[in-house]
Amino acid sequence: MIDGIRLNNSTFRYGPNQYLNTININSTQRIEVMRGSGSVQYGSDALGGTVQIISKSPTLNSTGNAYNLGVNAKYLSGNMERSGGLNLKYSGKSNAVLGMISYKNFGDLVAGGDVGKQTPSSYNELAGTVKSLHKISDSYLLTLSYDYLKQSDVDRYDQVTQRGYEYYKFDPQIRQLAYVKNNFTTNSSFFSNMVFTLSWQKSNETRRKKKESSSIQTTENDIVNVFGSNFETISKFTNSWKANSGIELYYDYVKSSKEELDLTNNALTAMRGLYADGSTSLNFSVYSLHNINFNRYDLNFGLRYNLTSIDIKDKQFGNVAISPSAFTGHVSLQYYFTENLQLIGRVNSAFRTPNINDLSSFGSFDYGIEVPNDDLSPEQSLNFEIGLKTKFKSLTGSLFIYRNNLSNLIDRIRSTYDGSPTYQGENVYTKVNVGKAYIRGIEGDITYYLSQMFSIYSSLNYTYGQNTSKDEPMRRIPPLNGNVTLSYHNRSLKLSMEFLFASKQDRLSSGDIDDHRIPDGGTPGWQVLNLYSSYKINAFLISVGLLNIFDEAYRIHGSGIDGIGRSVFIDLKISI
Repeated sequence: MIDGIRLNNSTFRYGPNQYLNTININSTQRIEVMRGSGSVQYGSDALGGTVQIISKSPTLNSTGNAYNLGVNAKYLSGNMERSGGLNLKYSGKSNAVLGMISYKNFGDLVAGGDVGKQTPSSYNELAGTVKSLHKISDSYLLTLSYDYLKQSDVDRYDQVTQRGYEYYKFDPQIRQLAYVKNNFTTNSSFFSNMVFTLSWQKSNETRRKKKESSSIQTTENDIVNVFGSNFETISKFTNSWKANSGIELYYDYVKSSKEELDLTNNALTAMRGLYADGSTSLNFSVYSLHNINFNRYDLNFGLRYNLTSIDIKDKQFGNVAISPSAFTGHVSLQYYFTENLQLIGRVNSAFRTPNINDLSSFGSFDYGIEVPNDDLSPEQSLNFEIGLKTKFKSLTGSLFIYRNNLSNLIDRIRSTYDGSPTYQGENVYTKVNVGKAYIRGIEGDITYYLSQMFSIYSSLNYTYGQNTSKDEPMRRIPPLNGNVTLSYHNRSLKLSMEFLFASKQDRLSSGDIDDHRIPDGGTPGWQVLNLYSSYKINAFLISVGLLNIFDEAYRIHGSGIDGIGRSVFIDLKISI
């Protein structure tokens, strides 16, 4: 989610993908993570959690007009990053504007140990944001926002080094988001706060690739326009009973094309794209969530109805028209032993509707060729969790145990195309509802404040996933992992030492074994130590970091590229 608007569209691929990287980190104020199923509040796809990106906003100034200019520049050793940006702010009593622009040049990533420079893995990025606030009256606030991000010459390192491609690039990859948000406050208990948002989001992804042994260059282009309308209201029925209700509507329109260019004679052939051109998806939902407080208990419950209508006109594989619907609900109870210690139990149901990528994709993916299957049902989940949360003056923390039962799980299995198990030298797969699976785990975090200036933070996560229908592990289940961070800060200086670790993951599914990004025998364990510092003096903020001090060669399980080796960055920000 970005400012309450879905980033997910109807062509999103599951597994490791690049979508989160199309959000400009320079324009991000904070990131909120809701653990556990979130379909009641956020809709389809929120089977195991929700990530909400809150972007930077200008602020109104009750005392008069104010202006601010900010400049930033960053360099990461090995020419892995050279970036810079400029932002302008204006704050007035009734109007405020923020404008930002940035350019980033990422060189080939240099990994630790004997891995060294991973070529090709470079790309460029240009991003810009304009957001304005307008106080129309004491009860009406209008927000206008536009984001643009373009990434060029984005190399797929894993495809070139492990799958026989001479080049494989996203070039370009563009995402735009524009929205108008109307925020009203009233004296009504049923409509104490209302937010009405109209949004438009466009993703434009072009993939250009050529096998080493081939004279054919393939260019695929997918453009998805998403038009959204959201209405949300906060109700305060009593001092102890509050509700959050809303209606959402998203409409996706997909343009998809493919061309093959014979480099020996420049002959150009137009073909079916990755998706059927002109496919559409309509997603409608209505929901209501309630919170009731009594004595030491907080009761939360809610219900959502979701209807999706997908229309695919496919001359090659046949037309598809489906309209799956789902009811989801949740209930949670919090008990406060004291104001500093609470026990939480939750039960959530969630769903994921098969999207256009699931139903219509025909082309290469990470380890084969995928053919469409129009006989897919929504994935369902039922999540149980129980945990403790503490918040004392010198200690905060949480500990949760959970189990997520999945049914109608969608996964790839071996298939055929025109009666053959291979196509263009690749194994053929299709998506099916494989049956049932579960994920269980335990996760905890703790922060201890040694003094006003010193603190220590630690987290630990353990996940176990099993596909019970196939009697094998679930795909890409992360190993035991965690971190320990020691921090110091005063008014001007911040220092931190961060230790990250993950154990070996050798519980592999058949898909993991087929995946070229996962080493034979599983992903090795690793430990990484980072040091960070920043110093603020007047209008200047200087940050320096030493990454992967022991130059560990490591890879996040399921990733197609190794992590950064020993390196240094320096980041300078000026605000006047």
